Formats: sequence, C-alpha cells, structure tokens
Amino acid sequence: SSSKRRLRFPKRPQQTRRRWVEGLMKMTTHEADSTTVFRSDKRLAVVFTTLALIAVAMLSLASSAPAAKAPKGFFAIAPQEGVTRNDTAKMKAGGIHSMRVAVSWTSIQPKSAKKFDWNALDSTVKAAARNKVRVLPVLYDSPPWLTNRPTNLPVATRNQLDRWRNFVAEAVDRYGPDGAFWKQPNYKNGKLPKMSIREWQIWNEVNFYYFATPVSPAKYAKLLNASAATIRHHDPGADVMVSGLYGTPKGPARKAMDADDYIRKLSKYVKRSSVDSVALHAYAPDTSGIKSIVTKVRRAMVQSGFRTRPMLITEMGWGSGSGNAFLKGSQSGQARQMKSAFNYLVSARHKLKLRRVYWYAWKDTDPRGENCSFCYTVGLFKHGKGLKPKKAWNTFKSFSYRP
Repeated sequence: SSSKRRLRFPKRPQQTRRRWVEGLMKMTTHEADSTTVFRSDKRLAVVFTTLALIAVAMLSLASSAPAAKAPKGFFAIAPQEGVTRNDTAKMKAGGIHSMRVAVSWTSIQPKSAKKFDWNALDSTVKAAARNKVRVLPVLYDSPPWLTNRPTNLPVATRNQLDRWRNFVAEAVDRYGPDGAFWKQPNYKNGKLPKMSIREWQIWNEVNFYYFATPVSPAKYAKLLNASAATIRHHDPGADVMVSGLYGTPKGPARKAMDADDYIRKLSKYVKRSSVDSVALHAYAPDTSGIKSIVTKVRRAMVQSGFRTRPMLITEMGWGSGSGNAFLKGSQSGQARQMKSAFNYLVSARHKLKLRRVYWYAWKDTDPRGENCSFCYTVGLFKHGKGLKPKKAWNTFKSFSYRP
C-alpha cells in the first residue's frame, strides 16, 4: 500500500578502479560533464540520506520525550460504569480532580414525576467527595412516563419542559452549594468534604441520533435556555455546559450533524447567556484527526459569538483491542496514541481556549456485555475485580500527576 511504500535512492552501477580510469582517459568533454553530474547526484544522495536519518532520529526523540506539562486538573476521567471509594482514591493518587458522571433522568424518576430516587447518584457523589474529586454531571434521557423514546428532547409540550425544569431544579438543590446532600448528618456522610457541583452539562451528544431524535439545534436551544434559567435561579454562580458534541457523526442531517456545523446553527436560536462553555467528544483515529476536529469547533465558536467561552473535551479515547481505527492493537499502542494526543492538546490549549480534557473511560468492561466496538478496552484498568493498571495508566499519570 502507499502508506507502506518506502523512498529509495537509485542504485548506481559498480565500477572497478581499472574500468573507471580507462573510462576517464577516453572521455570527451561531453562525457566529462556527464560524470560531474553523476558525482553531484551521488553527493546529493548522501546528503538526502543523512537528512532522512536525522529526521528519523528526531521523530524517535519526540516519541520518547517527556509528557508536556499541563495545569493541575487539566486531565480528568469519564467512567463508563459505577465507581467506588477505591476508584476515586486511585483517581486522587493519579492527579485526577474531576469525574464526568452520566445522570439518567429515567434512573432518578423511573415511574412518575412525583418521586425521586437519588440513592445511586448519592453513592457516586459521596465516593468522589470523600477523595476530593469533583463531579461533572451530564443530565439526559427522557423517562418513559413522559415520552415514548428516551432520545426525545423534553420540549414538545409545556408539560414536558416543566417536568424537565423540575428535575434540574431538584438536582441543583440537592448537590449545589446549599444542597440538601451536604447537610445530611455526620453519621450518614461522616464529615464528608463539601464538593458542591457547580458545572452542569445538558444532554449527551445532542448532535447524534443515538442520544437525540431528531437532531435539531432549535429544539436543543429551547432545552438549553430553560435549563440555564433554572440552574441560575437555584445557583447564580453555576456554569452551564453545552452537550458533549460528537465531532464527526455519520448519517443524514436529521440523524447526525458535525459538531462545528451544529454550533453555528445552535447560535441562531440559543441565548448567549445560556452558554458558559462548549463541550466536544473528540473521537478520531489519530492525533491529526483530533486536531482537525478541535480546530474546526474553535473556529465555529468564534464565528458564532462564543469567542470568550472555553472549550472542554468531555470524552476522548482509544482502546487497546483490535478491529478498527479506534482500537490501537495493544496496551502499548493505546498508550502511545494517548501520549501523542495529550502532548498536542497541552501545547494547543491556549489557542483553543481548552479548559479540561476527560479520558473515556476508567476501566475496561466485560467483553461478554453489550457495548460500543472500542469501549470494551478503552479503560486505563483491566476489566475485573480490583484495579489492574494498563500501560495507558502510567502515561495518563505522566500528564496528570503533580506532587
């Protein structure tokens, strides 16, 4: 294939000293000029070969160069399954200060609008707070008592939007600065460090039909405006974050829209005051693909009136398995790709106005379970009991850990 084709310098015929002297003695002026050109070509070949070797050496040094320095808390984690206190202790030890948590509305209010079940989320927030890891919740997933599909944004009727507002308000009132969760008695939370939730991400991958049907910037703007007003009413200092936009989803316009196009269209409907930050899910086969996605999104933000808003990558990652471009074939391959991408993001963070990057995910999942094609091996730890680190964990720590 062309990717494996190697550049070669042309081979020259070998002459004995005797033949070369005889040829030189018989030369005409034209032949002497030709030999001079031949010698020049040979010298050029040596020069180009030397330069090529230098370039290879420089690339080798770059791959073995130390991790670029990132600000404290710049790299974070997005688990794909529940976490325990042991998990968050390991996160803290590795320099992780923030964890993105999927908060399904259906799991909080599975049967009706009258009752809330916060038990599972309480456990996650408690495990995180115990080790001073902040939680970034992403609120999504319409319950079956409200609409017939979980991917339907709850904006079709006044009742749907009111129910959503109520859910959002209850979440802020529970986990925000004056939240009821932090006021529980010591015997229950054991003098838990107060790690109030001050950032709220509204919906997940709203530009892709897996999570939003139909894909509609106008409908999402309606949801985002209502969410921002509700959150600010209950916590004026909170940040409202745009859904993690999938960089380049595949499909027709009603099912998929590139993140940069979505931002431009969203800006026509949403209030600027409803957006404190824009989030992106930067999935690509390699670092050049990541660079292309984040550059396009930053350009779209500038063009759409969000120049001053920071960007976050709330999901990115590669697996250590094999089978497609997002799987790097081995633990070493996964670690190498992480290092390449992280070095780029650290170096470009000021230009991109990039606030934080979340690696997806914390642990591998059961290969017998249902998951996306690369998600089984995208973790920093192997599937199973305990925390058995993969090579990517040491690479991650080389960027995130600060003594």
